Amino acid sequence: MFKAERQQKILARMQETTSVSVKDLAKVFATSPITIRRDLIELGERGLLERTHGGAVAAQEVFAEGSARYEMYNYGERNDQQAQEKAAIAECAAQFISDGDNILINGGTTAHALAQALRGHQNLYVITNGLSVASVLGQGLHANVYVLAGRLDARKQATVSRPGDEGLPHLQVREAFLGVHALSAQGIYMRDPEDADMNKAFMGAARRVTVLADYTKLHAFASFRINDWSSVQRLVTDAKADPDILNLLRQQGVEVVVAA
Repeated sequence: MFKAERQQKILARMQETTSVSVKDLAKVFATSPITIRRDLIELGERGLLERTHGGAVAAQEVFAEGSARYEMYNYGERNDQQAQEKAAIAECAAQFISDGDNILINGGTTAHALAQALRGHQNLYVITNGLSVASVLGQGLHANVYVLAGRLDARKQATVSRPGDEGLPHLQVREAFLGVHALSAQGIYMRDPEDADMNKAFMGAARRVTVLADYTKLHAFASFRINDWSSVQRLVTDAKADPDILNLLRQQGVEVVVAA
């Protein structure tokens, strides 16, 4: 098992128990106590846990599929995670987009998958803050791509800026397709307040909003809410998504589409 995967599992275990011991972890992962101690030291240096004598406790509410993912993996590594689910979500979402459509796609790995699924479409007009989204669509000859200005967020290969209270009044699109860091029955979330504000402005510029989220996002954690579900018409997710959460969203009037 690679170190990053082992550390991810340690955080997941801590989410369930709030504390862990070196002895137990060494047994679970079939490795030496020295290796586990090194893992705990590294995770402690990132602020993800607090070391104790013989183990560690949660320094804060830790969610292994949320902020810790961003601390432990770069964009390329995250792009490879849940790749099959993201591809299925993207192919499904692409069916809601017609040739000649005017849409907005935000940045991120799921948005990147959607851009790949759209390469066969003709004469699209796409507004995006995703550099990888723009790069994929720009390789074709049949898409007009407009990249929004802002600060580079290398973690998600996107530009980020905080719109004013007026939002983005100069933009109007038929539909916005948004990848998010986390979702719950209370709404959709980003880990960065600037990113949350920008995506809220994206929603305000669109006649319809579709959220793209693989099953891990339903149990992820992020601090800054973009909006509640009253502003979202559709969620596209995968077959591993928690059915109880999906039913709660349906009760709020969200069309839930599960990609095969």
